[in-house]
Amino acid sequence: MMRLFRLAGIMVICSCVTEPLPAGQTISVGTAERGYLHEAIRLADGGEGYQRLRPHDRTQYGTRTLIGAIERAARDVAHAFPVGPPLWVGDLSSHRGGSHARHRTHRSGRDADLLFFARDAAGLTTGSNAWLRFDRFGFAFLAGKSFRFDDARNWHLVRSLVMDDEARVKWLFCSNELKVRLLRYAARHERSPQAVVRATWVLHQPSRGEPHDDHFHLRVGCGAEERRLGCEEQAPHWPWLSDPARKHDGSANVAANDTGILRWLFAEEHLD
Repeated sequence: MMRLFRLAGIMVICSCVTEPLPAGQTISVGTAERGYLHEAIRLADGGEGYQRLRPHDRTQYGTRTLIGAIERAARDVAHAFPVGPPLWVGDLSSHRGGSHARHRTHRSGRDADLLFFARDAAGLTTGSNAWLRFDRFGFAFLAGKSFRFDDARNWHLVRSLVMDDEARVKWLFCSNELKVRLLRYAARHERSPQAVVRATWVLHQPSRGEPHDDHFHLRVGCGAEERRLGCEEQAPHWPWLSDPARKHDGSANVAANDTGILRWLFAEEHLD
């Protein structure tokens, strides 16, 4: 439960739980915008299929769910495309979460920035770790060089994340133009209708803030035990991530249909 209290004359928002948080158990407390991280898990500077963009920066912590989602998805892409660059991973959260100098979210260990895979002008995969802004045609330009959005690798990253139920992916923020590119690619190449359906709902341009045309912003949800201990997330609750605890959550009774999805998308504030 979020509570407001006064500390030294200053109004402070606090994520309060009714019992002490267990030692040794990672818990995301509060929301992505107002929360903190208990017993954080550190993402290694590099692993199979990924590298951290800022290896000396402290924003490398998250929940077990977030860290596992990144590691499994990166490994999956690396296995599918054995020759090519790693997934470049940007900011997660600080060791204890809380205020983030570069973001309005990333405060409770459930958010991570993932750079897009790119190709160079010759169509070859490139290991560039620059923040490339892609337009609706899939082009990006930086320092006199042109790059192409790597539809195949980026789609495989998306489908790996959304089809991983342990990842509990809530949102994959990206621009509307790139969402269209990804879904068009999936319509031609993806064999799993469920992957396309999930991606259609989860891929979303934030209603406020930057359009996310230079990276994916991954946000994962709370598990049942985390919610009991103070993890808070708003609707929608995607039906493929339902669990018994949802029957006690009134907002979970709202059907995840097209009308409901539109209402959630325009009602929620999704700030980077």
